[in-house]
Amino acid sequence: MTRVINLAPGPTELDQVWGLRDDYYKLFMEDYNKSIGSGDPVLVELCRLRIAQLVESRFDLALRYSPAVRAGLTDEKTTALPRYPTSDEFTERERICLEFTEQFVIQSSAISDEDVARVMTVLTPEEFIYLCKALSVMDQFARASSAFRLEPPPVVPATMPDFLLPAQADA
Repeated sequence: MTRVINLAPGPTELDQVWGLRDDYYKLFMEDYNKSIGSGDPVLVELCRLRIAQLVESRFDLALRYSPAVRAGLTDEKTTALPRYPTSDEFTERERICLEFTEQFVIQSSAISDEDVARVMTVLTPEEFIYLCKALSVMDQFARASSAFRLEPPPVVPATMPDFLLPAQADA
C-alpha cells in the first residue's frame, strides 16, 4: 500500500498518486515514454530493471517493456540480471552499460572520463546521449515509485502503453 494519503481516483496506485498533479503526471510520462523509446529496447529494459532492483521499486519490477520482449528479451535473462557481471546470458555491451547504469544510480558524480570512455567502446555518441537520457527518467521514476511505495499494478497504467505485466509477456 502506498505511503501517500488522499489519493486521486485511478486504476493503479501510480495513477492515484501521480494523479494528484495530473498535468505534471502527463508531461512526465510523455517524456519518460519518449526517452526510453529512443534506444535499443533490450538494453533499455535491462537498465530499467537493474535500476528498479537497486532502488527496490516493486512497481517497476512488475512490468516488462514490450518492445524488449518483442526483440527477444527472455525471463531467463531478466532473472539473471543480479549476476550480469558473470552470467553467460549477457553480452559485453550489456555488461558495460549495466555497470555504467549502476554507477549512474549509486553515485553519478563519481563517473570518470575512463568510465565514459569504456561505454563509448560499445555505444556511438548518439546512443550514449540517449542512454543517459533514458537512465535519468528511469532512475527518477523508479526512485519516486520506491519512495511512494507503489505496489505492483493490477493492470498496466494507461500512461505506460508500451508495457506489459509479466503474464502478458509470456502469452
